[in-house]
Amino acid sequence: MGLISLGLTEIQVGAISEDGGEAKTYKKIGKTYQNTCKLVQESADVTEHYEEGQSAPEVRKRKKKVPILTFSIMDPDVEFLKAYLGGTVAGDADEAEWSWSDTDENIEASIRAVPEVGLVYTIPRADIEAVLNAEMSSQGINLVDFTVTPLKPKKSGVATIKAKKKTSSFPG
Repeated sequence: MGLISLGLTEIQVGAISEDGGEAKTYKKIGKTYQNTCKLVQESADVTEHYEEGQSAPEVRKRKKKVPILTFSIMDPDVEFLKAYLGGTVAGDADEAEWSWSDTDENIEASIRAVPEVGLVYTIPRADIEAVLNAEMSSQGINLVDFTVTPLKPKKSGVATIKAKKKTSSFPG
């Protein structure tokens, strides 16, 4: 029997466990912009081998692709920019200033997409690519767009991506 999954409550993030497994605790990453969260798996790469002159393949080899999570977070502050785009923050409170880093920084974390009802998707070890998307107009908004790619966890026995029904006790 199917399980209906609707809406999005929040995206959660946590530090990957020291043993290479899933985060022990999670927190809300920020305000997810409306209608931007998607978990999409592209079709597999396929290699086919044919006998000369034949239209049907003798053998077909598939290599599946992991689902990719994309979403946008609105209204980032300087600490958020540092955490997900890299760089540094100098100063405090209203004087805090984020500075761009000219070098790439690998940012990994555990990520969870929590719906209103249905399946909670968890990525125990995720590569996080975040990019600025600030529309500077009277109707625009400051966004950070995320592309989250599941990576194989360093702890053995931990799945690359998991789904579990949301209940009154999960996620905690």
